[in-house]
Amino acid sequence: MKLKKLIHFIKSDLSPLEKLGIAILLVGHLLAAYHSFGFHHPDEHFQIFEFAHAYLGLSNTAHLPWEYTAQIRPWFQPFLHVIVMKAALVANLYDPFKIAFLCRAIYGLLNVWMLFTLWRSFRVRFMLNEIWWPLIAGVWFFPYIHVRTSSENLAGIFLGFAFLQLWKPLVRRGPHWFKAGLLFGFAFLARYQIALGLVGIAVVLFVQARRITLDHLKMGAGFVIPVVLGVVLDRIGYGNWVFTAYRYFTVNLVDGIAATFNPYPWYQYFIWILQLNPFVSIPLFAGFATYLVRHRRDVLSAFTFTFFFLHLFITNKEYRFLFPILNFVPFMVAVAYDGYARVVARRAFWISYALVSFLAFYASAMRGAAIHTLWPSETYSHYHEPGDRWVSNRDFKNLAQTAYYNISDINLTVVHSSEELVQTLRQGGKWNVIIDGKLEDALTQELVDVVSHGGCWRISTSYPDILFAWREQFPIIKRLIFKGYYQCDMGAGA
Repeated sequence: MKLKKLIHFIKSDLSPLEKLGIAILLVGHLLAAYHSFGFHHPDEHFQIFEFAHAYLGLSNTAHLPWEYTAQIRPWFQPFLHVIVMKAALVANLYDPFKIAFLCRAIYGLLNVWMLFTLWRSFRVRFMLNEIWWPLIAGVWFFPYIHVRTSSENLAGIFLGFAFLQLWKPLVRRGPHWFKAGLLFGFAFLARYQIALGLVGIAVVLFVQARRITLDHLKMGAGFVIPVVLGVVLDRIGYGNWVFTAYRYFTVNLVDGIAATFNPYPWYQYFIWILQLNPFVSIPLFAGFATYLVRHRRDVLSAFTFTFFFLHLFITNKEYRFLFPILNFVPFMVAVAYDGYARVVARRAFWISYALVSFLAFYASAMRGAAIHTLWPSETYSHYHEPGDRWVSNRDFKNLAQTAYYNISDINLTVVHSSEELVQTLRQGGKWNVIIDGKLEDALTQELVDVVSHGGCWRISTSYPDILFAWREQFPIIKRLIFKGYYQCDMGAGA
């Protein structure tokens, strides 16, 4: 019955622009789920997939990161992956590569659902022009960050649905306080830093009512339930009773462990806003700030401002920490700039926007994760044949992530110089060559020169060849991590 209602809704209740936006989201997220193998940050892999893999007894816990021993990682999200893995094992369909793709696709589709429901809510609350929806759907970074199996992404999904329970312009009975608290609790369970934004919500709600109301208590009761569930799951995962939220606070903030990772000054996020695609990031931040000023009593403003502001004073900074609130920024920008909707609807704007978005869309949805990509694992899964021989400048077989992807049976030769690579290829036959390193390293450049002039075929690289060709003209390119996969067939006895 629900499926029939959904089909009827899509056919009858959606405007052409809404259908266009949904199509953009679906295509972008599914392509990104397929292509964006690997992980944006090691935590995305080691604290999710590897935890679940070890719990199922498919590997031991010796290779797990230090967070496992410190017992500061909540088991809620890993257990979600355990369910998917266990179902595949029972059905005798388990394949780590396909499981990783399936999880990325699920995260992506949940985000598509969440974004569209947010759009419906914002459109009604602020009487937005429909032209904004395809623009929001085409935001270039959405596909990439939405298929990440990271705690930031999962927390962002729960946050989106939580705010929908508070606004409820489409529901006559008003806010669903208990459901909102429940979803905020799950967002907190996915990523404890969500508490920074919840402080802002608590302050605004108290100031508005000037007292603690029954509705506030309902939301608090809903919040407590996931927290208690998390304690039970942590007991199952670690084998002993532990409150990981408290452990996380004491280890990272009281003991100062977090400050040892990526220490930056308080203004670093503003520098990144100026550096990371400023033609997009600056207008987005300006619209975000405008919304905060105009709607400063809104619960969304309270959450996003407090979340962003308090992150400024945490020494450990990474721009991925802000991913949970990025889902809201384009909607807030649409509200701030809605007076310019007629300008946006003009043909010249759409042509320029489409060209820029297409290039950024390609980078976001059609390439692997930008850093720490499990390159040999992916190529092994797609191209491996019995008897294939591999050569690389890195010993991927000894990396900890091989416990999950189980690539220990690869016939891998590790080389440490371009001369060793040449001698290896001269043995004749077919070789798969993996090069992984920074272009500023002489060894990486030498290895690329060998395969480029040695009759090898480029299967895939981490960025277009034209950037590699411009590395001397633009030294900043040399700082990039280069990952390349080549096939070299020297012939028997060559």
